[in-house]
Amino acid sequence: MFKTLIKGAFATLLFLPLASYAAPINLNTWSAESYPSVSGFPAGNWTVDGAGASVYQSNNGQPTILYSDFDAQGSALSGKLKVELGAGDDDYVGFVLGFNGGDSTNASADYLLIDWKKLDQYFDFGAPSSDPGSTAKKGLALSRVTGTPSADEFWGHTTFSGGGLQELQRAATLGSTGWQYGIDYEFLFDFGPNNLKVFVNGTEELNIAGSFNDGSIGFYNFSQQNVTYSAFEKEKGTFPAPVPASFGLFILGLAVLRVTRRS
Repeated sequence: MFKTLIKGAFATLLFLPLASYAAPINLNTWSAESYPSVSGFPAGNWTVDGAGASVYQSNNGQPTILYSDFDAQGSALSGKLKVELGAGDDDYVGFVLGFNGGDSTNASADYLLIDWKKLDQYFDFGAPSSDPGSTAKKGLALSRVTGTPSADEFWGHTTFSGGGLQELQRAATLGSTGWQYGIDYEFLFDFGPNNLKVFVNGTEELNIAGSFNDGSIGFYNFSQQNVTYSAFEKEKGTFPAPVPASFGLFILGLAVLRVTRRS
């Protein structure tokens, strides 16, 4: 009986998303791309550490992306995002999926954007954008990017002219909650051609079905400086729903306690 219970407990442990099975990602092989600058908003500035384990984006500028040298579909990807203490500002941080090099000027671009705003804010960008201003809402959201959106379209998750953003979903618990300074948020992405699940700190925040293009995963900043992305890993296949490792130990403890009481 003891062996049977222990075996069941370890079976539970096997379904935990163990980081030891994932391969660290070297960010030195990734590429940076920014949307055309507007007045007062330059291109991004991405600085990868020597080991390729983390990258720091230092500019308050136009939408900027550091994207992978591999396609993201069919892999489970995880890592951390942090807006550094003292960074200032309250704007967008996040990720792209299905992005391809050159999409910032590609009229046929079609990729997914997961972005997170700290506070609500209205803004009207200048040239070359001729679109009206829009309001960016605080919280974590999933949008589909098509064509070459203007800064105002990225800002308000809307479509005015040739490109645009269609907001598809707000996050389950973080959809109206802004990020905070100095906190490591752990993201996990389960991305396939017909589905996307996004977990933040072990909670499923986004879950959507559709038809999605393959392409890179990328880090995304818009009008937000001093952001670090770190400890990214890639695992072939999909993760089960994240379960705290302590839960597996709890199950094991219950099994031992049960046997002890019966003996």
